[in-house]
Amino acid sequence: MRFAIALVGATIAISFTDWLFFGVLFHDRYMQTPAVWRESPESRKIAGSMAFAVVGTAAFLYLAQSFGVRGFGPALGLAVLVWLAASLPQTLTTTLYVNYSPAFGVSHALGWLARLLIAATAYALMVR
Repeated sequence: MRFAIALVGATIAISFTDWLFFGVLFHDRYMQTPAVWRESPESRKIAGSMAFAVVGTAAFLYLAQSFGVRGFGPALGLAVLVWLAASLPQTLTTTLYVNYSPAFGVSHALGWLARLLIAATAYALMVR
């Protein structure tokens, strides 16, 4: 039950940070490269992003539980390691190859870090 509560709470918090890092920051620059972005209803994109947030958060919670992580420090440390090992390299590599503003690379990388830190915080608070 604590796992489910952590998952729901983290996903709700992640929706707000996604809005900030993936939507609000540098919003005006998205239209500088309109050919890069898919044409589809915004609500479908948001729903897809939240589905990925649920899967990613569940995976992080399971990973932390599998490693027997206890407390905020180790949970936050695991979040940073996952970010350094997976999210950051993928985001920066995409930024090198996709024709969009480098500012997106920064905001998207920080958005992924925020997602993982929220998942770590939810884990430390709810899954003990």
